[in-house]
Amino acid sequence: MTDRPDQPEQPSGPEPTPAPQAPTRTDHTGAIQLGIVPLRPLTLPDFVSGTVGALRRNARALLGVSLLVAVAGELLRLLVSTLVLGEVPVLEEFKPGATVDWDALYPYATDLAISMVSILLLSIPLTAVVNVVVPRAVFGHTTSARHALREALPHLGRLALVTLVTVLIYGGLIALAVLVLTAGGGAGALIALPLLVGALYLAVAFTFVGSVVVVEGLGPIAALDRSRTLVHTTGWWRLAGLSVLLNVVLGLFGMVVTALFTRLSGASLLGDTLAVILTGTLTGVITMVFQCLWYVDYRARAEGIEGLWVKAG
Repeated sequence: MTDRPDQPEQPSGPEPTPAPQAPTRTDHTGAIQLGIVPLRPLTLPDFVSGTVGALRRNARALLGVSLLVAVAGELLRLLVSTLVLGEVPVLEEFKPGATVDWDALYPYATDLAISMVSILLLSIPLTAVVNVVVPRAVFGHTTSARHALREALPHLGRLALVTLVTVLIYGGLIALAVLVLTAGGGAGALIALPLLVGALYLAVAFTFVGSVVVVEGLGPIAALDRSRTLVHTTGWWRLAGLSVLLNVVLGLFGMVVTALFTRLSGASLLGDTLAVILTGTLTGVITMVFQCLWYVDYRARAEGIEGLWVKAG
């Protein structure tokens, strides 16, 4: 019997096909980018592209909730202003050189105060939603409006408390500065100026409070201290400059939209309302997305990205 040449062992079944590996994207610097921004220290173009990406990929969660907040805030303002003043004041042009007394300014000042309180209250759920959606978007996740609202709900109480605390701090400093300036004249200005500078300093130092409450789950006082520490770790002046630039750009956008609607509507109440809703929808959510990306950048620079990665899932 002749020996048969060795035959290769036949597989008992088809070999499993290896699962395809998702390609890892990198940006122009070679840094890994899983979502809306690369995982490295961010620059101004990164903040802009990241904000656009967050709004585009999570339009319902971000723009949808922001629109609801803007509409609800304006309706609340119209309702309360009508109840308090009897009607909603429409801003008229004051002639140059004309004497304007308190009786003429009172309806506008009251309406402005009502509007600010309405926006402040209704911005709380938007803050929670943005700080749920954006950290997830950094790591490539898309979040539905329903999921964002469900995740945001447990944080509303702490956000309301920290909002109240910050309003009391800012309001107390500004009110004291005005009181000293009014009572002390020129000498009072020497005391009022440091108070106003202190309010400005805290406004920047507390920029990350909303993000800290939602992402890290801290209470009001701990969140204020955590935000201040995180801001100083990377740079107060850098954040102040970014905030000023953003506010100038959005302020100009709001002025253009308001002027356009005023001209088209003949300064009617409907035109003013539509302008407020449009500008409020866009500027509100854009500001909060930028602030959340600043928080991601500052925390990554100071502590690394690992903690945010775990939180974002």
